[in-house]
Amino acid sequence: MRIGLFTDTYLPNINGVVTSVENLRKSLERMGHEVYVVCTYPGFLHVEREGNIIRLPGMKVKQLYGYSLAQPLHMMLVDDIRDLQLDIIHCHTEFGVGLFASYCAKELHIPLVRTYHTTYEDYTHYINPVDSATLDSGLKKAVSYLSKIYGNDCVRLISPSKKTKELLESYNVKTPIDIIPTGVEIERFRKTDHPAELYERVRKEYDRKENEKIFLYVGRIAEEKSIDLLLRTFAILKEDGYPDRLVIIGDGPGRKDLEELKGKLKLDNVFFLGSRPNTEIPVYYQCADCFLSASTSETQGMTYIEALSASIPVMGRYDEALDGLIQEDVNGYFFSNEEELAAKIEGFLSLEDEEVKKMKENASNSTREYDLQVFGQRVLETYQKAMEEYDSFYTVSKVTLKDNYVVIRVKNGEGEEEKISVDLDTYYQEGLRNGQKISSASYDHLKEEEVKTLAYTAALRRLSNKDYTLAGMRKYLDTRYEIALKDREEIIAKLKELGLLDDRKYAYQRFESLNRALFSRRQIASKLRKDGVPSDVVDECLQENRSDESCKARQRAEKIQNSLRNKPLSMKKQLILKHLVSDGFSIETAKEALETLDFSSETFEEKDLLKREAQKQYKKLSRKYSGTELRNRLYYSLLSKGFAQEKVYAVIGEMEEGI
Repeated sequence: MRIGLFTDTYLPNINGVVTSVENLRKSLERMGHEVYVVCTYPGFLHVEREGNIIRLPGMKVKQLYGYSLAQPLHMMLVDDIRDLQLDIIHCHTEFGVGLFASYCAKELHIPLVRTYHTTYEDYTHYINPVDSATLDSGLKKAVSYLSKIYGNDCVRLISPSKKTKELLESYNVKTPIDIIPTGVEIERFRKTDHPAELYERVRKEYDRKENEKIFLYVGRIAEEKSIDLLLRTFAILKEDGYPDRLVIIGDGPGRKDLEELKGKLKLDNVFFLGSRPNTEIPVYYQCADCFLSASTSETQGMTYIEALSASIPVMGRYDEALDGLIQEDVNGYFFSNEEELAAKIEGFLSLEDEEVKKMKENASNSTREYDLQVFGQRVLETYQKAMEEYDSFYTVSKVTLKDNYVVIRVKNGEGEEEKISVDLDTYYQEGLRNGQKISSASYDHLKEEEVKTLAYTAALRRLSNKDYTLAGMRKYLDTRYEIALKDREEIIAKLKELGLLDDRKYAYQRFESLNRALFSRRQIASKLRKDGVPSDVVDECLQENRSDESCKARQRAEKIQNSLRNKPLSMKKQLILKHLVSDGFSIETAKEALETLDFSSETFEEKDLLKREAQKQYKKLSRKYSGTELRNRLYYSLLSKGFAQEKVYAVIGEMEEGI
């Protein structure tokens, strides 16, 4: 396999990223793969090549401890990268070379893998010199946004620890993440056959006195490493009468401040040795008694692994990234502040020789899983997955802005195009743009968001024409869309926040409407509950709107009376009573309303109505019956129409007299 490792920092610089990249290069080459390193150097004129190492010109940034940041586009070099015929691009940075890696991956259609080495949230103080809380909050949001864009712009991500993976997921990174601890060339730290003169020189630098122990820190000297905590700890130990030494190897922007702190604390047992060649670092570990670090900005803790490989115990300030690496009282100790660290150091100094020997053996044995060969093999497996998944990526081909959402057209590897609708927040959060590659995981996420977007848009459209209760809107969304409960409730919450869903407001408006239509309180309550208004809101609404049921019943009875035509009086009264009761009025209220009605006109009209009906029925029945049978059938027919018995007798009598 032909592999390109893209990084902003590389040898001769010494830091965690350089160590990781160099160890990966060695491991992959030992497995027979061809590896190219694309990095930077502090220059402006031309590209430098040294075997398989390609260095781009860049500007050295002091605050980033020797990093040289390159400009992101080197158009003339793209053809050279094409000529390498890379199978995979593995990017180890988010800056100049990282942007160039993304460009090459898109332009040359090469799968891109990224390793997230640095928790940039811990480094915002470098561009926040006034220590502004507002600025720091904004910077952290920017880190989150940019990390998400970079994280979603590759086929797979490599995280050195579970802590870093969870951080990336909190940034809403959807790309598959593989946890692969950076490998260490363990044997280099274990072997004890380095030149004798090197051991002698290191011991002289340590200047160890009789009964003194050497506590060692190796790494960058910067604010986020919290080395000041180590100095304050040794101030406590000095007061307690411990003469043991703290040796600090490395350099960085925080060294001057720490040396001033050393002077203020009068620490003649703390020594800054500066940077040392990478080849000599194993001997510095081996000649020390214990490794210390108070940093909580580590993504994995490379120096801890190096120290353990060199068979010295470690003490680390608790950090999730160190879970499983430091084993309390087995190969080292955790601490949370200087008092606790001082107590742990005093405890360590009190151990018997056999106990210290056992702890050193445990230290050496605890690093086997970080072996360089294991590291290389696991990264290679990620490469294979990335190459297999690459064809399943989608490309954003067009973006169209609608009123309150965005329509994105995407093409799959076969050129088939489809539309995905997402809200504006999702569009900006995902950093979507024309030509962008999105993974199948990101595609699936966008499709899930589309359901929410379409459901929300439909809900807005419905609410523009008709009011809904919360329950009514839930039912509508569940009926029309296969939407997750959590997503549905997010839509409901958003509509409530906009004031478009309000059960109390709905209940009061609906009450007024039904009340004007002369519905009874009982029927109004029934309709409100049927609409989904909670019972407590219904009760509150009825309590605050105590309308006169008797007056309403009378008004309703009059409307029913006027709607009933050509009905006998007794039947009309029965129908009015029945309607009132069915409308929710009590039988007592209905009877009272009935008694208030004026039926005088109906009394005069009823006789004419009865005569007309009698003539009609007589004409019909006389075709078949005569005499007494005709009279009886006519009598019962008129009774069944609701006419009073005595009035029927009278009308039939009048008819017989006239025949």
